[in-house]
Amino acid sequence: MRRLVLRLRSFRADQRGAAAVEFAMIAPVFFALLLSAVDVGRYMWTLNTMQYAIDEAVRAGAVQELTDTQIEARVTDALVPISGGSPVTVLAASGSSSVTVTASSTYQFFFPISSFLSGADISLRSEMPF
Repeated sequence: MRRLVLRLRSFRADQRGAAAVEFAMIAPVFFALLLSAVDVGRYMWTLNTMQYAIDEAVRAGAVQELTDTQIEARVTDALVPISGGSPVTVLAASGSSSVTVTASSTYQFFFPISSFLSGADISLRSEMPF
């Protein structure tokens, strides 16, 4: 019995493997935060790419006097690299005094931030007068 008590005390004083146990406890939280930061950055990049595409198309539509179909095609062509996961809906409307372009899509996160937020609706709009 005494021998068992001495052996248990030696285990308590032994520090070998402590770093591996600490890493195993912290690693899932660290990698979840890292992947979430990358995913939020990708979401922001998608927003900026879509906004730039519709801004460029509305400018071209106003300056070059393009038809609504040509404006929508211009936005759709610019968004081909990001529309692989979910389709992008584009609507152009030329009025008597302005051109308006709207684009909407649903963004799917690679790493769901929570069970409530696995995707986000994106709806962007740009307008330019003639």
